[in-house]
Amino acid sequence: MAFASLSAAGGADIFNSAAGTLAVSAVAAQTAVLPEGQYHVWCSVECFIKVGATANDVTAANGYIVRADTTVAVPVRPGHRIGAIAGGAGTLSYHKVG
Repeated sequence: MAFASLSAAGGADIFNSAAGTLAVSAVAAQTAVLPEGQYHVWCSVECFIKVGATANDVTAANGYIVRADTTVAVPVRPGHRIGAIAGGAGTLSYHKVG
């Protein structure tokens, strides 16, 4: 999976791009609706994520695992959110890169 380059020589322009954090825990949570695009997502603890119109129903059984401090590329379609659940408290971070 290719990641967007942030180099000055033609890399991703992240100026004014959507970015934020989501508190994660053993109770599923979701972001607000995000602008469509490609996002980089990482979390301070191991968690499971889901992308969809409703994403706060994510579980360890239906979510995509994100290992602690590992960045994954996630496409977000129009009207969709990122949801996450973890075994303990942590912070999911995301920013739009494309």
